[in-house]
Amino acid sequence: MPVTTLSTELGGRTLTIETGKLAMLAGGSVTVRYGDTMILGTANRSEPRPGLDFFPLTIEFEERMYAAGKIPGGFIKRESRPSEAAILAARLTDRPIRPLFPDGYKDDVQVVLTVLSTDQENDPDIIGTIAASAALTISEIPFLGPVGSVRVGRIDGELVLNPTISQLEESEIDLVVSGTREAIMMVEAGAKIVPEAVMAEAIMFGHRSLSVLIDIQEQLREQVGKPKRYPFIEPGVGSVLDFVAAVEGNRPFVVFDVETTSRDPKQGSLVEIGAVKVANGQIEDRWSTLVNPGMPIVGRQLHGITDDEVKDAPSPADAADNFMAWAGDALLVGHNIGFDIGFIEAALGDGRRIEQGRYLDTLVIAREAYPDTDLKLGDLARFFELEVEPNHRALPDAEATAQLLIRLGSDLPERVETYKQTVADAIRSMRNGAPKEEADAKIDAARKAARFSKGLAGLLHKKTVRQLVLSEGIRMDGRDLETIRPISVEVGLLPRAHGSALFTRGQTQALSVATLGPSSDVQRIDTISPEESKRYLHHYNMPPYSTGENKPMRGPGRREIGHGALAERALVPVLPSQEEFPYVIRVVSECVTSNGSTSMASTCGSTLALMDAGVPIKAPVAGAAMGLVTGEDGNFAVLTDILGKEDAFGDMDFKVTGTIEGVTALQMDIKVTGINEAIIRDGLEKARAARLFILDRMTSVIPEARTEMSAYAPRIITIKINPEKIRDIIGKGGATIRKIQEDTGTEINVEDDGTVEIAAVNADNSRAAIQMIEGLTREVEVGSLYLGRVTRIMGFGCFVEILPGKEGLVRIGELADYHVPTVEDVVSVGDEIMVVVTEIDRQGRINLSRKAAMQRHLAKSPA
Repeated sequence: MPVTTLSTELGGRTLTIETGKLAMLAGGSVTVRYGDTMILGTANRSEPRPGLDFFPLTIEFEERMYAAGKIPGGFIKRESRPSEAAILAARLTDRPIRPLFPDGYKDDVQVVLTVLSTDQENDPDIIGTIAASAALTISEIPFLGPVGSVRVGRIDGELVLNPTISQLEESEIDLVVSGTREAIMMVEAGAKIVPEAVMAEAIMFGHRSLSVLIDIQEQLREQVGKPKRYPFIEPGVGSVLDFVAAVEGNRPFVVFDVETTSRDPKQGSLVEIGAVKVANGQIEDRWSTLVNPGMPIVGRQLHGITDDEVKDAPSPADAADNFMAWAGDALLVGHNIGFDIGFIEAALGDGRRIEQGRYLDTLVIAREAYPDTDLKLGDLARFFELEVEPNHRALPDAEATAQLLIRLGSDLPERVETYKQTVADAIRSMRNGAPKEEADAKIDAARKAARFSKGLAGLLHKKTVRQLVLSEGIRMDGRDLETIRPISVEVGLLPRAHGSALFTRGQTQALSVATLGPSSDVQRIDTISPEESKRYLHHYNMPPYSTGENKPMRGPGRREIGHGALAERALVPVLPSQEEFPYVIRVVSECVTSNGSTSMASTCGSTLALMDAGVPIKAPVAGAAMGLVTGEDGNFAVLTDILGKEDAFGDMDFKVTGTIEGVTALQMDIKVTGINEAIIRDGLEKARAARLFILDRMTSVIPEARTEMSAYAPRIITIKINPEKIRDIIGKGGATIRKIQEDTGTEINVEDDGTVEIAAVNADNSRAAIQMIEGLTREVEVGSLYLGRVTRIMGFGCFVEILPGKEGLVRIGELADYHVPTVEDVVSVGDEIMVVVTEIDRQGRINLSRKAAMQRHLAKSPA
């Protein structure tokens, strides 16, 4: 495969996409270079795992330390589990890409993004999204992209496209926008308290900038893209409602069945096709044909068709063409239709596919409408007392399936409508004041009466809730679109914690706990990022009991890390600087009960816990989660403070945090194929109103940070010393500083600039440590008086330690103001004596005099 290279200008720098050089066996492979940052993106698929009820998309973001010219720290010296930054980068790619696959698609898809080079100015996270999209776009995977991703900053009032990491330090916002040409798919932002209007304009500026990234990927697809592989997608629960709509709209059905030489279209071929047309609740026409498979029919098969019977029959291709022509545009129906369609498509050849949404499966309809019945066609025929039973020939089996379809269509529309009406009435009753328990009981009774599967009942509930929101402005718990659930706030719950708070909103509870520590507790970062440490940490935990479930607890997952990072980003703009508050701060949010937007509850709880701990934040921060319901005609409704089920039922999860003055963080995830500017602006404005309401509740309990810290929090005192004296504090092998810490019960950290930080819970211990440090770092001054300890005695005098580690010599003639026969007549080792520094010679040797100290004392004494 030849190497293909395309380039474009983006934000004043060149972005280059190249394919055909690396990872040749991957389904799709590209390298994307921006500046000197380069990422290898690969995309692969494999056959779906049986019984899977979700789309198994995996995004792996692989940081390689060689990319930044580093060797990994630690003992092992190689990369292992992903860093927090890598997990957040993977989520940043996953979120805009996941919605852009066909409904019901369940192939295993893995995208691996490997950072090959980083210039530590162009962040690899958005480049990874571009690489993932490009790899998927040129692969056989049915990706509905491409998508682009850009970063937006605001410096000196001007919006800047893809600011560098150094520029972001001065930027008011750090915003990532990802989307398609038509719509925004994902937004992630941190901000230094900016107005909603500024944030909205920045988002739209970012979206307008995506077009060049979409263009270059479409050009790449035209040049090297593989044909897309669209697998058969089994009709899901939603197909039941498609069937109901078709029945109510009198749409015709073609029910068909095939007989084959094998169970696998790759191994066998058609030998018979039978079909019937159903309209207005009855069979109107029949069609069938034998098929010459072009190979011997081996053995006696269930259908009993022989080679002699099919020798003059049309070929599989002709038979399939004739069948599709006879069927016209009617909905195709089969029992276990994936088997039948597989052989029809194989016979049609040339990659011709029967598009998704064109077919229904009576097995699925029966499974969802009557979940407690046997699902074999013969069993269903007997259960419903149908006139025709299957007999392993195509036309009789098609007729039996048609009879089943007619029977299902005779009562299913009415059952569906009755259930939806009961759900709607129960929700309306909550709006009128009925207790939630009463409404839930009505819905449960309706579910039992309807006998629907859990999946179908849930889907109908979702459809009803969405319809009520759009048509009547009533939400599933009876609230209107803008009402926030009841809020309660408590602080100082935990007796030994430095700061604690419980924030409750409806059934969502976040217990946030703040801990203060010395600078040695800073988190060291060993990644490809230029950032080397963090002094503010927010950790988010959501144990399974928070939703009443049992699950293995194996540490934080990607969701927990992402939610923690959002709450952390929300509070960073209001934290005091290191100079103002020399503490490392860690907040842990325990989401003990979860029913909607625990990340926003943890943001509110963290603000309260910090104020309870006495951290002088600039302003309280709160947050709210907004939801979205869109209609087919373009109308939409933005929901304030969404429930857990509203998140699942809706089209968007839009989280905004901030102070009274503006936004500090924003995160938006889209579950549909994108949203427009009107939705974003409406969502931001409603989020602002909600935030102000929540801040009012929070500040009514604790309006500002406490002036006194907890008795159990460390007190940190900072002093400055001459940097040349640092070695005197540390001592040989750290012996001196360890002894000070052990003797005083403090923790001491020394910076290269001479800053010394002493942390202790007891103020007396801090003072003792300061005295010892000052003693080690004080300069000896000629003429000064010192209290020293005799360390050695010589024939010509004694040595006296006047400061820790500093000794001077008192000659025998300077021991007293009278004649001294021997040194031992005046002092002994260990004695404390007052001395005066008389001289420091050129070699730094200190000469002392006890005689001068005695004379100074006599001079001060009264006559």
